[in-house]
Amino acid sequence: MANAIVLYHGKAKTNSWARWMVGRTKRQNKNNLISVIGQTGSGKTYSAMSMCEIMSEMDGVPFDISHIVFSLSELMNLINSGKLKKGSKIIFDEPQVSISAREFQSEANKVFNFLISTFRHRNLTLFFCTPFESLLDKNTRRLFHGRFETLSINRKNNTCRLKPRYLEHSDFKPEPYRKQLIVMHENDEGNRTSDKLFYWDVGKPSEQLIIEYEKKKLEFTDNLNRNISKRLQKFEDSGKSITSEFKEDVVERKELTPKQSEVMKVLSDHNLVEAGKIIGISTPAIYKRKKYAMKKGYKLEEFKDDS
Repeated sequence: MANAIVLYHGKAKTNSWARWMVGRTKRQNKNNLISVIGQTGSGKTYSAMSMCEIMSEMDGVPFDISHIVFSLSELMNLINSGKLKKGSKIIFDEPQVSISAREFQSEANKVFNFLISTFRHRNLTLFFCTPFESLLDKNTRRLFHGRFETLSINRKNNTCRLKPRYLEHSDFKPEPYRKQLIVMHENDEGNRTSDKLFYWDVGKPSEQLIIEYEKKKLEFTDNLNRNISKRLQKFEDSGKSITSEFKEDVVERKELTPKQSEVMKVLSDHNLVEAGKIIGISTPAIYKRKKYAMKKGYKLEEFKDDS
């Protein structure tokens, strides 16, 4: 079985996971498909942005805000733009919005799975920032090479602790094998040794990239909210929503008979026995008229005199 390994000729350097990913795209003719998972506000996208900037310093391939996308169509346009180089990095933020696991038979998922199955020769790194991997199609997940989970944020040091793992899939096992990165290097005594990396503390991305990202994210969420409102309004206009049904029920209530109306008015301030004496009919008759009135959708509270 394969392992994720970084080999140093001397002492180990920082950001070994970034060196591993750069090595795959620049020297091994591979790509990187990495999920970055964690709760909302846990530092997923900022960490991915920082990793992209770190990798760019290592391989010299630029990364900017145009490489952060929020939809499948935006991703396709970027890949087909001709602007990407070998080793380019892309962040697909909130991919579950456009390639949900609930719609795994949709045309969008078919196109996306075909894309990531065939673009290895482009030698790209693609980060998927999503709360849960399970929100994505299982066929998509089986193509991932790594899973980086956010654990905590150190606000004093401005770092986010990740639990990065290399993934190896098997036809005989539904869940992938999750492996730590093995770093081979010289120790302080000059002897060769190897260590496994369990965590990676990633710093914040550059302030300029943060500003540009927040602006782009706001535009995305505003547009998404407008689309949601339009869809809800269309559903509302169709008469299928709960609120529409409720409104129709209220409008179509049958009118009370004069006797039922009289009973409801009296019962709003008196019990059954008192109401019978006031109106001059038996208690069972009072109860019967109240029962029919309530079946029509009326409540005693509507007849209370608050003056």
